[in-house]
Amino acid sequence: MKKFLDDIPLLSEMKTNKNVLSMQVEEYPFDAQVLSASPLYRKSRKLYTELGGSYLPRACSTMRSLMSTDLFKDEIEYTPCETELLWLHAHHRELHDPKDLLDALAALSGISLFHEQNHRIVWRLLPNVPTDQAGTIRYLNFIESLVVTLDLALGDEVGAERSLALERLKVIYRPAGSDKWTRSKNEEYRQYLRTLFYVTYLLISLVDVRDIAKCVEYVFPNQKQMNRVAVRRGLDLSELFTQTTNREWQKRYWKQAQTSLLKLQKKRGGDEFEIVEDPLDLENEFAVVDRVLDAFHL
Repeated sequence: MKKFLDDIPLLSEMKTNKNVLSMQVEEYPFDAQVLSASPLYRKSRKLYTELGGSYLPRACSTMRSLMSTDLFKDEIEYTPCETELLWLHAHHRELHDPKDLLDALAALSGISLFHEQNHRIVWRLLPNVPTDQAGTIRYLNFIESLVVTLDLALGDEVGAERSLALERLKVIYRPAGSDKWTRSKNEEYRQYLRTLFYVTYLLISLVDVRDIAKCVEYVFPNQKQMNRVAVRRGLDLSELFTQTTNREWQKRYWKQAQTSLLKLQKKRGGDEFEIVEDPLDLENEFAVVDRVLDAFHL
C-alpha cells in the first residue's frame, strides 16, 4: 500500500502533452502521461489504430485474458479504473482497509495495453505461420520474445523510477534496465535489443537457464559485457509465465492460434516462416527481428 501511495503522485506529476489526447484510451491509468513521455508508446498506439484496432472498456481479469484466444481479435478489453485508483489514493484514510480495495482493483487491472496491442501489430510484420505444430510453437515463442523485448525497450524509455511505478500498476510489464546499454543509441542499442530478444527466446523455448549464457556467447561473440548484462536482465522474466502459463496456453490453443493466423495472413500470400529447430542456429531470423524493431523506430 505504501508503494501505491507513493506511485500515484509520482505518475500524476508526469507532464501531459495536449497533442496526445486524441490517442488516449479513456480511463486507462496514466495513459496520457505515458503517451507524452514515450515515443515508443505513441508509435505502438498509432500502429495499432492504423490496422483498425480498438479498445473495449470492460472488466477483464488477468486470468480471463491469459486463458483465451482473444489476442487474435483487434479489440482489446481493459478495466477502466483510473478514476477509482485516484479516488482510492485521495480517500484511503477514510477506509477501514484500503488494501482490500487496492487488491480487488489489481485483480481486474493487470492487462498492459502496450503489450497486448503489440501482439496484434507483430502478427502483421512477420512472415506467415508454419503449418506444422512444432513450427507453430517456435513461431509463437518468437513473437512472444519480440513483444517482451518491446516491453523492455519501453521501460528503458520511461526511466527507472517511473517504469517501476507503472509496472506495479501493470500499465507496463517490465521496468527500465540499470546498465549502461539502456542509455546507448542507434546501432549499439539495437544490438542490445537483439541480444535481449535472443535471451528471451531461449528462456521461452525452455533452454536450461544454466546454458543460456553460453548460447548467447556462441551466437553473439565479441560482446562479453553486453551479453552478461543482457542475460541477467533477460532472465528476470517470470518463471511462472515461461514454465507454466505460456506452455499451457500453447498446449491448449496452438491449433486455434495457427488457424487464426492462417486466416489473417491468407490474403497477403508469401512463404512460411521456418524458424530453425536449434536456437543455436538462429541467424537469418535476426533480419525479422530487425524488421520489427524498424517498424517501432528502435
